[in-house]
Amino acid sequence: MSRIGLIATNLAGSGAEKIVLHLAEMFRYYGDEADIFLLEDVVTYDAGDLDIHTLSKNRSLFKLFKGFGDAVLARKLRSKIAALEKKGRKFDLFLSNLPAADRVAAKANLPHLKYLIHTSYSMELQEFRRRGKLRRAANKEILYRRLYKDKELIAVSEGIKADIDQMGIAYSSCEVIYNPFDIQKIRMQGAEPVEKITGAYLLSASAFRPVKRHDILLQAYSKLKDPPPLKLLCNSDPRLERMIGELGIKERVEILGFAKNPYPIIKNAKLLILSSEREGLPTVLIEALILGTPVVSTDCRSGPDEILTGALSAYLARVNDADDLSSKIADALVYYPPIEDIYLQKFAMEHIYERYTVLMRS
Repeated sequence: MSRIGLIATNLAGSGAEKIVLHLAEMFRYYGDEADIFLLEDVVTYDAGDLDIHTLSKNRSLFKLFKGFGDAVLARKLRSKIAALEKKGRKFDLFLSNLPAADRVAAKANLPHLKYLIHTSYSMELQEFRRRGKLRRAANKEILYRRLYKDKELIAVSEGIKADIDQMGIAYSSCEVIYNPFDIQKIRMQGAEPVEKITGAYLLSASAFRPVKRHDILLQAYSKLKDPPPLKLLCNSDPRLERMIGELGIKERVEILGFAKNPYPIIKNAKLLILSSEREGLPTVLIEALILGTPVVSTDCRSGPDEILTGALSAYLARVNDADDLSSKIADALVYYPPIEDIYLQKFAMEHIYERYTVLMRS
């Protein structure tokens, strides 16, 4: 038995935060102890009986004081870990997730610490520069170079590792380990009934954020001839509602809000669409394929081209190109190749756990 600590900002609903839960569940499934440490007490996902320890009710005050705030949270983190270790075995591995948590974990100077990189930082910097936020882009680049210098990194896809190398981050080590998926459990949860949704529908299951490019998604959908209704599995936002209204598709688009168990909604969709301009390893694409739901995705950096391989690669659309995305959706509605388990095996929990056992022993 090993003991693993997972550090994250919160469990508010993003893909990376969901992966923290998947990792904890994986370790628990194989008989290890797993503790989750959150910088703030914000939990939207159903965490079941996982062991969660929070460092603050709300970290807004700590953010205000920047480095000093991180140092205070780091002391709280060390204290929580020390108290737990007094009651039981020491931690064999710490996995930090997302930059806010990474800053705190680094200041805590934890042993056996590795940093999971979930997204393309170079694309993030490019986005800031495009929006005229040059100072923020420069500060972020300095942060990432300093934060991960001489550190042990885990990239969640080959594309993310290539991105890290492109940025010239001088890490100590960087290996690629895909995120784990409990295929049997996802299929079991997907078999639950769908409430209040009837008939055929298309689905987008991305949080409403600029990088997810709902504007491209909605433009692509508006170009389709007599498509099924489009359901958006995200929380409502006035900007999103305005986009829908301006395209004249209000009667065909429904915002469903957040779902603790989205799998039945994904399973029963005719097609799942991802319109992002950057990702890490988009969880929802893998979940959809596990549930047998056809997928169309932008060929963004990174992840989609490592998921939609072989015959499925025909359904990768150019990034930020509504015409091409619309064309790929139309093609998928006419024909989609069989979704075979061979596409999924490299993401299966048992294979990913083998990779982590090596880290726990090193």
